[in-house]
Amino acid sequence: MEGLKLRVIVDGPRDPQLNMALDEAVARLRRDLDYDTLRLYMWLPSGVSIGRRQDSRNSVHIDEVEKLGFKLVRRPTGGAALLHPQDDEITYSVVLSNKHPLYNLDVATSAARIAEGIAVAIGKLGLEAGVRGLGEPWSRSFCYVNPGSSDVMIGGRKISGSAQRRDWGSLLQHGTLLLRYDHSLFSRVLRIEEDVSGKIVGLRELLDLPISKIAEALIEGFAETLGYKDYYRGSLSSEELSLALELYRVKYSTREWNLDGLFHG
Repeated sequence: MEGLKLRVIVDGPRDPQLNMALDEAVARLRRDLDYDTLRLYMWLPSGVSIGRRQDSRNSVHIDEVEKLGFKLVRRPTGGAALLHPQDDEITYSVVLSNKHPLYNLDVATSAARIAEGIAVAIGKLGLEAGVRGLGEPWSRSFCYVNPGSSDVMIGGRKISGSAQRRDWGSLLQHGTLLLRYDHSLFSRVLRIEEDVSGKIVGLRELLDLPISKIAEALIEGFAETLGYKDYYRGSLSSEELSLALELYRVKYSTREWNLDGLFHG
């Protein structure tokens, strides 16, 4: 991958709506840069995100989200509704140039290959994980989110899912690494029809590790999976921050976008 570089951003907890604005801003501006980006981040307060084509009212208990002081946000990518608990999840976003080899693969295959970074990271921490689309066996009764090729599994239980979008001349994939699963909280804000607590697991339910060690494993896992022998630690540029703040103002902080999926920009 001559000419391509990887910037790694270890971000702190951010407002859920700003997190989605940042992901879109990085993807929109990728064509003007000479590096791809891996960003690791968390949520403050807890966020409830829905796919960009999803019906918010049929997917989420909006009144409960508001009662708990959580924030609802519609993602720039697809997929189903998900709770991002404040201290119990690490989220990743990967933005790749259309010159990256993974861009030439179909969405399902490329999504699974990128998500392999999570599985490799978990392996570095001492557990065995697999990606569903790369041969991990799964049960067809698995729900609360629809089974996807990029789901990462440990012992038949899901620990990570992701969603992808190709637009603006780049590939954006973001996904989760669940640290703890609280079914009562998830089912309070999401419209979950069955108890899936036995089919989902958080990393800290299996290993007691500091966030810093998990983050380092994720960086190494994604760098290896994406094909980068070297990477550098960076930060968001002033242009990315400026665009993200504008997207936050006109799109991601609006009820029109978050509830109805309407954006005239």
